[in-house]
Amino acid sequence: MTSEGSMKSGNPSVLPADNPLLSIDRLTVQSGTLPVIDSLELDVPAGRRVAVVGSGRGSRAALLDAICGLRSATSGSVRLNGHRLKQAFSAKTFWGILCTGVLVGLLFAAAAVDIDRLWLAVVKRGLVVEEPFTITTVGKRLRSYFRAELAIDRLAGNWRIVTADGREVLAVRRDLSEARELRNQMQAAVTARRIGPGVIPDITDLVGDANEPQRELLLDEATLDRLAAGKRRIRFRGWSAFTFGLFLGLGMSWTIWQRGRRLPEVAASAGVARTFRVPRVFPAMTIFENVLVAVEQGVRRKSSSWWRLINKSYCIARTEELVRSVGLAHQSFIFASDLSLYERRCLEIARGLAMSPRVLLVDEPADGMVAKQQELLANLLEEVCGKELTLVLTSASEGPLTEICDNTVSLSPHAIE
Repeated sequence: MTSEGSMKSGNPSVLPADNPLLSIDRLTVQSGTLPVIDSLELDVPAGRRVAVVGSGRGSRAALLDAICGLRSATSGSVRLNGHRLKQAFSAKTFWGILCTGVLVGLLFAAAAVDIDRLWLAVVKRGLVVEEPFTITTVGKRLRSYFRAELAIDRLAGNWRIVTADGREVLAVRRDLSEARELRNQMQAAVTARRIGPGVIPDITDLVGDANEPQRELLLDEATLDRLAAGKRRIRFRGWSAFTFGLFLGLGMSWTIWQRGRRLPEVAASAGVARTFRVPRVFPAMTIFENVLVAVEQGVRRKSSSWWRLINKSYCIARTEELVRSVGLAHQSFIFASDLSLYERRCLEIARGLAMSPRVLLVDEPADGMVAKQQELLANLLEEVCGKELTLVLTSASEGPLTEICDNTVSLSPHAIE
């Protein structure tokens, strides 16, 4: 569906602008397999008012939805001041995706090496031997666990030399110092078995010094081989799970970010405000409260600080100004549910202006209103838009509201009703 433009000055269909504020380039939006909008091109200069008329109501609504991010376009682009209405890939996005991937990878690694055993090795075992719980000691225990080093545990008053995961008891001693000495000797034999003889004493060496009787370690060849393979097994499980979790986390984060690039929040932050054919207001809140919520959101979006403080006095003054500008000052504390359709449209316009937009999209403002109300709303839009705010409105046919526009764009009749 292309656009057929009729301008008051008789110019071509695409609105002339050297640097348009709003630029729609070959926009296509589909409903199922049927195109609602097909290769639409439209340029709207800053401060101009454009009416989109004709075709089906579905196509006109789809156009505004695609501009403000409520609907995904099949192809084409929407630009505001030369920039796509999509969230840009920034350093913050990169680090956020990377950190998420690493966190998911670490969770998968912890699950793969058995969280219960990891808790035993890092926390519980340190409490048993009365070691201080510091970052240094925790890091040391983690390193020992993933290197499959032997450990010391306690049971029924005795000290046991066990494997890193605590699954196998290798020896039992009554004295802690004796258990530590034996543990070191056994670990030396295991390490020598893994990296080869001639570096650290292996099973053939006798334990003890020149003043003590020498005795063999209580480890046979099969046990040494099994313990030497433990490091490879734990590392393989941990690194495999970490790699899988890392790529899974990166993929999930990237997908979520991609799906959120065209969210309405992105368009709103860029300066696009939108009203709807059926006004969307908070019925259980007063007019003043409806506008105040929008003003506070606008202030938060514009705040550059991490801790977004709100100037309450400014928000209240700004709310009063907006309510007064749409002619609802005398009804500020009336609930929105008690308003007429015309008054709800005025309220919705005030809420849109609260975001300090550069482009205001007004969807079917003439729908359900008599000619007199249309004229009043047209005068209101003409007044609040002034010469700076760009206005794009949709209508089924020309009337008082389209007359205030500088240009009228007619959509071709291939749309879905």
